[in-house]
Amino acid sequence: MAHSVVFVVTPDDQEERTITLVEDAGATGVTALSARGVGSHARRTIFGVRFTGAQSLLMMVVPTEKVESLMDCVHDVIFDGEDSHGICFSVPVDQVSLPGHFDTT
Repeated sequence: MAHSVVFVVTPDDQEERTITLVEDAGATGVTALSARGVGSHARRTIFGVRFTGAQSLLMMVVPTEKVESLMDCVHDVIFDGEDSHGICFSVPVDQVSLPGHFDTT
């Protein structure tokens, strides 16, 4: 069975909602990391640093046939009309490599 790694970047205040949605769609485990987004419409702070707010990066390994339903379920969290508040994408597990873990045969 083929698997994919699904990545979801979502506003920090939507992390728990997003985790519940992907679990309901079939994800059996989620790794959540704190992130900070910097974009073209970022606010400037007093020190001149661009900042768009706290975000969460969620990662999960799922059977490839579940990827589309996982992406569909987070659509309303990361898109509000025409504005994007995050991103969701997937990569087949066989396209992910770890240094020192290559098959050299």
